[in-house]
Amino acid sequence: MNPTTLMRHEESTERIFLRSAATTFQNVIKDGTSCSPMEAGVIAEKALEIFRLGDYNEDRKMQPGQMVWRAIDQNEPAGKPLNLCVFKEIKLTVHCIEEDTAVHRAHGASAKRQQQCLRMTNEAYDQGTLLTQEDLAILLDSDVKTIRGDIKKLQDKHGILIPTRGNKKDIGPGITHRDKAVMKFLEGNDPVAIARDMSHSLKAVERYIHGFCRIVYAQQQTKNSLTTALVVGVSTALVDKYLTLKDTYMKTPSYQSRIAEIEEVGTQFWVCQDGKKNLGQSKKVEK
Repeated sequence: MNPTTLMRHEESTERIFLRSAATTFQNVIKDGTSCSPMEAGVIAEKALEIFRLGDYNEDRKMQPGQMVWRAIDQNEPAGKPLNLCVFKEIKLTVHCIEEDTAVHRAHGASAKRQQQCLRMTNEAYDQGTLLTQEDLAILLDSDVKTIRGDIKKLQDKHGILIPTRGNKKDIGPGITHRDKAVMKFLEGNDPVAIARDMSHSLKAVERYIHGFCRIVYAQQQTKNSLTTALVVGVSTALVDKYLTLKDTYMKTPSYQSRIAEIEEVGTQFWVCQDGKKNLGQSKKVEK
């Protein structure tokens, strides 16, 4: 029996997954402990999360699927000719194999492209720049009209702001997809439902939620937004935004039901950070 197109697509997808470092880590655990593939996957994912490795490491070096790009400094005023603008060199994750493949499987090529737009525009914004629709079209080997349609769908359906140079004036008060995911979490929705509703990958949604939990817990310990930002490895703007969300929801029953989860995720992160500090101190002593 000749393999069907669907079967060939599934086989191709599986081969793509084998390229990821997480899968390699999972196989090492499975072979070394003789546990089941499912158990090895859970162990590997938790290890990556707790020790902030792979996709959980905001300061990681260039990874497969990433590239260097030159984008316009976000301080450049709207309407200024591009040839007169200051450009900065940034790092973008064009392809995130597991997340993008999962969205493509569940929601199709358009949703996958939208997720890529969301991820790259937010990465660019976090690095002090703004991508244009033309940038996204080149990066995704598409045309500007398609990218414009993707952005419109995201904004119309979910009320999510896409931080591009074209909507620079709206970025301040706008709600990003990260904010939206966290808000849904605080309203009592589980990550699976949030990912499905937003046509987003479960892994990405969980990362946004865990980032929120770490910020809230770290703020409880440091009592200072700048220190929290440095500890968690995010911008002070994101810390302030998440703390505002916490204050908005903290008296609701749905938020109260999340407190234990916030404490658990935050404590794991905090203990891990202490371990890194102690390791660094011990190395200094050895020298």
